[in-house]
Amino acid sequence: MLYGIVSQEIPHRLAWFINQHNPFVFNRIDDYELELSGLPVAFACFEFKHEENHTTYLLLSNKDDNQYLLPDVKNCNYLLIIKGAIDFFEEQPLKEVFRQIPTVQFIYATDPNKLKSKTNLMYI
Repeated sequence: MLYGIVSQEIPHRLAWFINQHNPFVFNRIDDYELELSGLPVAFACFEFKHEENHTTYLLLSNKDDNQYLLPDVKNCNYLLIIKGAIDFFEEQPLKEVFRQIPTVQFIYATDPNKLKSKTNLMYI
């Protein structure tokens, strides 16, 4: 599952704001690095493993300098990727948490299969 997040907050502050709401406890992990247009880029990355639900949440910056990880969704500053046992995942509680965060203007689901740049996510 893929969500776009609109927020002008810097990456570690956004993760901190999200962590103020249960059940999230995002931790900084290595940047997601790849080569785009022949240039090396690195995107800030945070991870939360929900052991009880067997799901992993990745919060990624969508922009590094002037390069976008997913140029198809340039309006999003961040991406939230949810992997694992998502059969019983409920979107509404997730959106409610993000609505409580003052620095998040908007969150929306997007279909990664419809993105032209979906191959940029293949190593996640």
